[in-house]
Amino acid sequence: MRWLFLFGGGLVWALGANCLQAGNIRVLVSSVAGARDHDPAVGSGYVILPTPHADLNVVWNAATQTFSGGFQTDSDVNGGGGGVPFGPEDALAYLPSTGQRQRSNAAAQNDFQGAVGDTFWLYPSSAPASNTAFTLYIGFSAYGVKNDGTFTGEGASTTGRIRWTVHSVENLTTPAANAFYGYSLPAGNVNMQLTLDPAYPNREMVMLANGKGHEHLNLLFKAPGMYRVTFRVRGTLVANGQEVSSLIPVYFGVETWQIPSEPAPATGYEAWKLASFSSTQAADPMVSGLDADPDGDGANNLVEYALGGVPTNSSTSILPVVSTLTTNGTNWLRFAYRARTNDVALEIQPVFKVNLTETNWSTNGVVQKVSGQPAGDGVHEDQVWQTPVGAEARRFMRVKVVKN
Repeated sequence: MRWLFLFGGGLVWALGANCLQAGNIRVLVSSVAGARDHDPAVGSGYVILPTPHADLNVVWNAATQTFSGGFQTDSDVNGGGGGVPFGPEDALAYLPSTGQRQRSNAAAQNDFQGAVGDTFWLYPSSAPASNTAFTLYIGFSAYGVKNDGTFTGEGASTTGRIRWTVHSVENLTTPAANAFYGYSLPAGNVNMQLTLDPAYPNREMVMLANGKGHEHLNLLFKAPGMYRVTFRVRGTLVANGQEVSSLIPVYFGVETWQIPSEPAPATGYEAWKLASFSSTQAADPMVSGLDADPDGDGANNLVEYALGGVPTNSSTSILPVVSTLTTNGTNWLRFAYRARTNDVALEIQPVFKVNLTETNWSTNGVVQKVSGQPAGDGVHEDQVWQTPVGAEARRFMRVKVVKN
């Protein structure tokens, strides 16, 4: 999903040879002299947008009682006017290789940067440092949260406050490398405000809710990649003392400009496998493969999937129940079982033989479905099938399960 905010005449303008069109993802880069030499060569669906400054801006919607936000570029982008906001997935902040740093200060307060000599990537908290490094100058703001008595203040202050915390950090390129730190350096001392590092519990950034709230932090990443940092913004309502909060995802491209495609959600057997096994087991075909039988009950995983079994719980409860019935002089052999009905790639079919010396199992037009009652879970159906027993006096049935 994409959000597009329109102001004035709309959000279509020209920047040099680039023409911004609705639907393109804006790759925000620094516009200071020399910085454009470090722009990435972006592909289809992405457009470079140079700006001297960008805020992560928050807006309060009184009607829905929610916060929203995303990057907002400076008013002097493309020649003036009001600030231009973008939805969370419409813009990302690009950090070029010039943002690389090496830890040089051995003081313990800098241990979050890694060992001395380790590389990290930084959006500096000051304009001069950002400009020198040709990196985007990023701030946090709450221009859309007014001091109208909606939110409580602190202490004797009646000016409302909102609070930022980090909800999650994902490196979509290298999932294991997801460290993120937002901190200031008052008098040279590290003041950690935004991180999930357990060494810094309960960290938050407090901001004025007066339409002017604005902060700058050093933003540090310890590996390249496309990061999705989801912030939780919250405030306490004066009217009833209730805390309200919303999640705001923001993308930072550390030496990368492309947001990886989200993998399609698993369906069918793959979804069942992920729900039925641990991640380690799901990755091991000897445990979670179609033909595997990890619980040793004689039903492989495909049969467990098709008939509503639990692959890690040895049981014969899913096996068909066999019975006989005589109606109007005809003897019937009946099969009753629970069958999955929400996977079109799955074929579940009773078949029979007159004797076991025959080569093939067959329906031969004489296997009839007697009834099918939904099992109540929206996934399975309790079915009864039957086949007539003729002069041969006996017949063999089984259930064929095939995944196409």
